[in-house]
Amino acid sequence: MSTPADTVRTFLSMWETPGGIEKSLRDYFTPATTWENVGMSVTTGPDEAMAVMQGFSAALGMATIWVENLHICASGDTVLTERIDHVRDGAGKTLMSIRVMGAFDVKDGKILAWRDYFDTKGFASGGS
Repeated sequence: MSTPADTVRTFLSMWETPGGIEKSLRDYFTPATTWENVGMSVTTGPDEAMAVMQGFSAALGMATIWVENLHICASGDTVLTERIDHVRDGAGKTLMSIRVMGAFDVKDGKILAWRDYFDTKGFASGGS
């Protein structure tokens, strides 16, 4: 059985391939999973999360995200990440890079809650 940190690593790595973001949400979210982009949005379940991701895709031209994990730490079922999310278009060109701190609550290989913290001002201006 994978550890909570393994679950988060796999979840994030799926975003690197076309269609991987949607697949990761469908594979790792439950109907009750909450995802909060602190200061921006809160979703419940994979369908709401996918709608937010589709909004990002449409607004940014995003096709994939390469997640550069700087640090990952787990304590029990909680996983903390420090990472840089490199948003890419369909040709693989990096559109923006966003520094993110994330907190994931994981149980039995599923993500029950996910909170991302980042400077929303930087996000709105195209990342840093």
